[in-house]
Amino acid sequence: MPLRRAQPAPFSRDGASGNSISDGRSTSIAPARDTSKPKLGRTSKPKTRTGCSTCKIRRVKCDEAKPECNRCTSTGRKCDGYEIPPRKNGALAAQTASSPQPCLEVARGTQDELRALEFFHVRTAPGLSSYFDADFWTRLVFQISSAEPSIRHAMVAVGALHLQREKGTVTLSMDEKAHQRDPLATSMPVRKPTRVHEDPFALVQYNKAIVHLARRLQDPTAATEIALLACILFVCIEFLRGEAELAINHFKSGMGIAIQSLNFQSRNLAKPASERLRNDTLPFFNRLELLSTLFGNDAPWEYPVALQFVLPEEFANVKEARDSLVHLMNLSLRFIRYMKYRKYDRIVLPDDLARQQTLHQHVVEWEEKFDTLLANDISLTAKDLDATKILRVHQRVMHIWLLASTQPEECRTDVFTGQFEDIVSLGEALQTEAGTCEQRQEYATTFLFDMVIVSPMYFVATKCRHPQIRRRAIKLLRHTKRRESLWDSNVSAAIAERVVAIEEQHLPPFSINQFPEEKHRIHNSHIQSVSSEDPTKHAVTFYTKPYGIDAQWKIWQESIFLDPPSNIKRKKKVDRYFLSTGNSSAELSMLGETQSMPNAAFFNGWDACSIDA
Repeated sequence: MPLRRAQPAPFSRDGASGNSISDGRSTSIAPARDTSKPKLGRTSKPKTRTGCSTCKIRRVKCDEAKPECNRCTSTGRKCDGYEIPPRKNGALAAQTASSPQPCLEVARGTQDELRALEFFHVRTAPGLSSYFDADFWTRLVFQISSAEPSIRHAMVAVGALHLQREKGTVTLSMDEKAHQRDPLATSMPVRKPTRVHEDPFALVQYNKAIVHLARRLQDPTAATEIALLACILFVCIEFLRGEAELAINHFKSGMGIAIQSLNFQSRNLAKPASERLRNDTLPFFNRLELLSTLFGNDAPWEYPVALQFVLPEEFANVKEARDSLVHLMNLSLRFIRYMKYRKYDRIVLPDDLARQQTLHQHVVEWEEKFDTLLANDISLTAKDLDATKILRVHQRVMHIWLLASTQPEECRTDVFTGQFEDIVSLGEALQTEAGTCEQRQEYATTFLFDMVIVSPMYFVATKCRHPQIRRRAIKLLRHTKRRESLWDSNVSAAIAERVVAIEEQHLPPFSINQFPEEKHRIHNSHIQSVSSEDPTKHAVTFYTKPYGIDAQWKIWQESIFLDPPSNIKRKKKVDRYFLSTGNSSAELSMLGETQSMPNAAFFNGWDACSIDA
């Protein structure tokens, strides 16, 4: 019979979820030690085979502290962790030479746990690493998991869910609450597994991780970084489950812990742990803030002194440039979100324009410093070069979005055709690289932690009205075939195709140089719900201003089929439309007819509110 469980609650340091599932068993994760005694007559100390790799190479005694030994850290060296000892039962399959090798002992646990850990090691960690964070996912996380059961169980849950996603056995549906938070937010369709098809093993591991973390943090001296790392893994779990709201709640809990810790450290002497916290975990929360804002959430916190934005004189490496750009994008998105309603009410103050100019100048200066870095750095690898393309894509998106943020008209983006084409060309270059490097995990995986090209290509497809450029962006979405955080490429492509069809329906056929009129343009679109009878059918809400920018909104819903059945019948429907001004709304019924859309995106009215005509 199916496993029944309570929904895991997002973790916070002040209190942990009481919802747990336990199988009554515990798994030992203590490292195996060589207990053999030294031979008599020897003057040297007994040898040990459980020390870290760095101490072994140096041939010095290791104190075996986890996740990094004090012998290395006290002398400023980098501890390379602990090797996995050989096991006679072959619990973990032999890895290829190209696979990342975690330097710790993880070869303990049940067969299902080992299978999930192996998948996390071989497939998930390289995919999560993407272009920047290989050391974090393939070394640091494994090191910490050897001493922290909460991290280990969370890794098992992530590996199990990712494995099931790769197998394609999870039935997916959609988040129904995204549009309720902000009807004008740039939120995106979110696919999530149907409850009856979720892996009970992964959910058990998820709950175990929450329980172990709660116990761990009952100790007031517990390391903050453990809670932050656990929050990152919990976010990964909810990404794979398609639970946008829970993922963002975990992010908010972790961000609160991080900011509280940084505020405390700014008033006290800095410790090595605080530096590590900043360098290893905080950048993840900065990137998650981007996702949270895009999904219609405000950032209620003020940045502490340690996080104040300062554009450096020059970038030391590509990673530093990425972290600087992410911080700048967060500040820019806060401003864009602030202006979202004010621009429609024509409330744009001189201070708003000054803030816009300052942020835009920072974006321009960032690109200049980035160009200088690339011109002077001749040691960039092929992966580094791909990373630079991704950063340029996001910088150009922010450039366009900032300059158009104070004007309500959609036609304001028409002057950026050249920048839109640059974005798509960079995406196409990455896609070409993917075609020649399919063995590289960042290309082969179906799941990435970070937003890479799906959200920028959706932005181009819906905000660039040049017919050829927006279709190139949609083609890229179709070929990507993966989820980046909560952005699903296939669903994004389907929504973009429908936006194009609506906006261009009044243009002459094959109009290469004509753009849609302002009154026909979509200002925003949202996935609202999915049919329980047909998981390929998604209700999408569209927002337009057909009666003038200062007039009321026209809001309606349509059903889009990602993989439409062949027996869909054409019949007339009465579709419900909503007109709203401020907080008031009125219904308007209009007669429509179903029609097929290009590239497998179809329109069939809104069945929940339609009748046969």
